[in-house]
Amino acid sequence: MRKNVATVQRTCMRDRIRDILVARILDGTYPAGMQLKELSLAREFSVSQAPVREALRELEAGSLVTCERFRGTRVRGADFQEMRESYELRATIEARSIELAIPCPPAIIEILSQCAQQMHVAVERNDHDHYVNEALRFHRTLVEASGNTMFLRTWDSFHWDVRARITLGRLVQTGRDFTPMLKLHDELIDYLRAADTARATGAIHAVFAQLEALF
Repeated sequence: MRKNVATVQRTCMRDRIRDILVARILDGTYPAGMQLKELSLAREFSVSQAPVREALRELEAGSLVTCERFRGTRVRGADFQEMRESYELRATIEARSIELAIPCPPAIIEILSQCAQQMHVAVERNDHDHYVNEALRFHRTLVEASGNTMFLRTWDSFHWDVRARITLGRLVQTGRDFTPMLKLHDELIDYLRAADTARATGAIHAVFAQLEALF
């Protein structure tokens, strides 16, 4: 039991440290080329080096830092071209996932509806973390519903927790209204419920067209 508690605590610290580091990179506190030292960060956050190392690995997977042997970890910064390309790939995977998932079981529709409802709540409360978490759960459910394990493995390999927070930062910085994005997700659920493959895939491409336009 104690081992499980320790694992949960370390995971929570990793996520907290990751989110703080992402914010510092995006707001320029950590400029491109700056070295990030595990020991210094561990002392700052009053933790062992393990959660710091795990957070840095996620940032490396999200292309925000580079880790080189004997040179340590350095800030790379957000590569917007890479972000556009990653969203293009994700749109392709999710559109095909929809084709494979239709007709969607009622249980999947229910999960998607719950996620969409919570996304609305998050926007009303200006709770960006909650919005990201529910949006990711929505889209991962779509991919999981396809039954294609390679799609899901590829989707997970892109560490969307990091990328989604970069995108959210762009949404906020540019003053974009969340309403069109929420509406597209609501419409997508309606199309899935009606087993309208053409409109459902059109809606998912519209979602990612808006995201790609941010970069």
